[in-house]
Amino acid sequence: MTAPVSGRAWVGGAVVPIEQACVPVLDRGFLYADSVYDTVRTYGQRPFLLGDHLDRLRRSAEQLWIPVPWSDRELVEIVDLLLEDWPAGEASLRLMVTRGEGGSGLAFPEPTRPRLVVLCRPATGVPVELKEQGVALARPDGADRRDGRVPADVKSGSYLTNVLTLRQARAQGGFEGLLRAADGTWAEGTTSNLFAVRDGGLHTPGMQGSILPGVTRALVLALAAAAGLAVREEPLDDAALDSADELFLTASIKEVVPVVRLDGQPVGEGTVGPVTRRLQSLFGDAVTQLQGDGAMRLRERYPQAVSWA
Repeated sequence: MTAPVSGRAWVGGAVVPIEQACVPVLDRGFLYADSVYDTVRTYGQRPFLLGDHLDRLRRSAEQLWIPVPWSDRELVEIVDLLLEDWPAGEASLRLMVTRGEGGSGLAFPEPTRPRLVVLCRPATGVPVELKEQGVALARPDGADRRDGRVPADVKSGSYLTNVLTLRQARAQGGFEGLLRAADGTWAEGTTSNLFAVRDGGLHTPGMQGSILPGVTRALVLALAAAAGLAVREEPLDDAALDSADELFLTASIKEVVPVVRLDGQPVGEGTVGPVTRRLQSLFGDAVTQLQGDGAMRLRERYPQAVSWA
């Protein structure tokens, strides 16, 4: 199989060049963002912790009453098919399940016939120099997490708040923008989880309905605990961010990204801190150790990660 550099897609039961992939305009994912998705990247051209991503996809779908009739084995086979003869470089795979077509207006279709689309594209990631030098973070005004209709721990296709928040953050000079939780504290980035470092320990918002439980977040917390670092899940308000010794972000595609400026002001010494550096190193080691089994789940190696997944 030969794939264009731009990628390929699995849709309608077949693999096609991504430029040719399409869904009907009456699909509810297109009409109403009535869908869920998850994104997994490869290392060594093998999907990393795909099992955890499939678990999160199913949790998201269950909360929105979207059936996912495909077994893990079927989904793994589709991913493997998309990665077959993949050109040089790593890939990013986005698995999407929509509610399909039908329904009277906004009402659910009965029966529901969900649609699966999987996109496979070159993984862009974060440039190496930004991981070494750090990035700027912004707190846009009015960046509320969501309106409460879609739970924060659901990875749905309804992303307009995140899109607009990132646009405002970029206008303020930020690489990433933060979103507020319902209580006014800072929950997470538009596509990342948020960590603060204080006195050598990690502080990060908990999963009480305010954040998307990131797979990379769970891995970093497990690595930190195994390394003897203190870990606290707690709300982060403005004072907690302004007084932090270090800040960093995590995400499957971004990995571990240091933050050296917040709203134009230096974080700590204004350079990448030692705890963030250590976690970047531990993360890299974990990738090397775990990348062999593409469908692996964190709990198979780090039982303590279950509470953070």
